[in-house]
Amino acid sequence: FKVASVDLYDAMMSYELGELNSSLKGASVQFNVNNVADTKYVASCASGTACFYGIGRTVTATVNYRW
Repeated sequence: FKVASVDLYDAMMSYELGELNSSLKGASVQFNVNNVADTKYVASCASGTACFYGIGRTVTATVNYRW
């Protein structure tokens, strides 16, 4: 089965917290957004009546520390 093609856009931003304050050296934060435009799309079809939508917009934030 064929499904229409779509363009999906993701974004990522990270920052080293040690740049703000030397006591935070080794710490960083990262923000990710997948499917920025929250595009509704068919990801796959197993048959003519069993199609599956792709995942909508997701946002995650991560804090890391390097020892």
